[in-house]
Amino acid sequence: MNTPDSPLSPELDVVKPSISPSTILISDESPTLAWLVVLNPPRRGKLYRIKKSGLTIGRAEDNDIVLDDETVSRHHARLLVESGIGRPQVYIQDLASVNGVFVNGERIVRRLLEDEDRIAIGGTLLAFKHL
Repeated sequence: MNTPDSPLSPELDVVKPSISPSTILISDESPTLAWLVVLNPPRRGKLYRIKKSGLTIGRAEDNDIVLDDETVSRHHARLLVESGIGRPQVYIQDLASVNGVFVNGERIVRRLLEDEDRIAIGGTLLAFKHL
């Protein structure tokens, strides 16, 4: 017989999970450190999360950000996250692409990104947003 203090639900006769006020649920997902925001059509406003593992950009389907643009190399660029003082630092690196990676109008090989930097890869313009 179920009593009011019984762990069994009277409607379903199933055991209710015991969660104490001190129980903390931790997500397996790594935190978002920064964002890339597409600034031009057709993907204007699309957000891409940058996590601790970084991300890759290119025309090939195995990239984290796939750009369907013939001026983009199959594996064009990668974002790397390194520990820094206060908060992680995010670098962008050109992967020896033919048409290059541009940050604020300057062609780069590798560069530390700062909040509001503009990144041009092929015909796509992205804004970097640091949290």
